[in-house]
Amino acid sequence: MLRLGVSEQGLTEIMAVAEHVASAVALAEGFRLRPDVPHPPAGPPTELVAPVDEAEPGLAADTLDTIRRWARQTLGIDHVPAFWRVLARHPRFLAATWAKDRLVLNAGEVDEATKACAAMAVAMNGRSAYFTSCINPWVRQAVALDDAGLVELGAAIMHYVSSNTIAHGMMLDPPFVDVRAADFRPGGRLVSSPGPGAPTSDGPDRASR
Repeated sequence: MLRLGVSEQGLTEIMAVAEHVASAVALAEGFRLRPDVPHPPAGPPTELVAPVDEAEPGLAADTLDTIRRWARQTLGIDHVPAFWRVLARHPRFLAATWAKDRLVLNAGEVDEATKACAAMAVAMNGRSAYFTSCINPWVRQAVALDDAGLVELGAAIMHYVSSNTIAHGMMLDPPFVDVRAADFRPGGRLVSSPGPGAPTSDGPDRASR
């Protein structure tokens, strides 16, 4: 990420996306929430905690109204996703988590499209049927992906899951430690090091050799 021009702040934003989505995945899968995007689920409930009724939201009404407007615009649905209605059983927790969600996933130094791709990667790596379904319309909209584009994103996720599995299995040490964004900028100590985004030539004639 640093080599691709992201600063330490941008790297922190990506880390925030990863930890936020991973924690949401843990709750959704732990509470056995059924995917409800784009349509509410049919059949017997599996949820360990029943989502609140949108018609009787209680103290969570204002936050759920905000989420409903977001869901209509971003996900193309007319209901509040079950994840948020489960959290509404604790209105203060709902409000805090929603505020964090908007802070973490809205564009900052890192644009929304990149954050959507990172969120999808975390949800897929977490094997979350709930959140891959929920994130799907958002990432398609944010990145303008058709089915082929979504498969391309999936291919990148598969590749890095494979690479990380091998690296962990072989207990490989990280190639770089104590790095800063400036290290990859012109004149930096790592500007010519190998890796994604590395310079493709070390001189004007390399391509011809």
